Amino acid sequence: LIYAREAATVVGATTMDRPEWIAVNHKTKTVCCTLTNNKNRGKKDNQPVGGPNPRANNKYGQIVRWNETNGDNSASTFKWDLFLVAGNPTVHKDFYAGSANINDENMFNSPDGLGFDKAGRLWILTDGKYSNEGDFAGMGNNQMLCADPETGEVRRFATGPIACEITGMTFTPDQRTVFIGVQHPGEDDKPSHFPAGGNSKPRSTIMAIQRKDGGIIGA
Repeated sequence: LIYAREAATVVGATTMDRPEWIAVNHKTKTVCCTLTNNKNRGKKDNQPVGGPNPRANNKYGQIVRWNETNGDNSASTFKWDLFLVAGNPTVHKDFYAGSANINDENMFNSPDGLGFDKAGRLWILTDGKYSNEGDFAGMGNNQMLCADPETGEVRRFATGPIACEITGMTFTPDQRTVFIGVQHPGEDDKPSHFPAGGNSKPRSTIMAIQRKDGGIIGA
């Protein structure tokens, strides 16, 4: 257990692009996993380009999903696909632009946190580059997005403060409140004063988000 990754390499397991969170859709039993990024893909440590890791120097990340044969959790086979490949279509016109469900209104990099709500919507939290320059121009700060697993549509739900990671999503049972963590805002001495404002020191925070009408989040 301590050397699981090394043991997997010995028996020929696929080296993935930094798996982070795994979530299961309770309605379809589909499993999703965020592959955050991997600058070494195609460069070293015998990490070939292809399959669920389709890009060398993967700076944006992707989400892979799979269904086990006959919906059996003990099955030894499964089918997989890429639900989305993150990218920047305003900078790139090749595969680094991302998959077809990524556009200039919902683009992001480094998907990290992941979870399904009761309705089967997929929620994505990011922990990536927020320079808003170069390959990341127009992406802004890290964010929280909502995706429809059936249509592939992705919409931005919330954007975090300067130099933070959005993480730790949890819904209340009635789905009317969602808690998210705003981690290390203002890291590396970036000019953030979240959450108190003014000239205050930035602090990691847990936020509770509700609709003004008290309705279900995301509905």
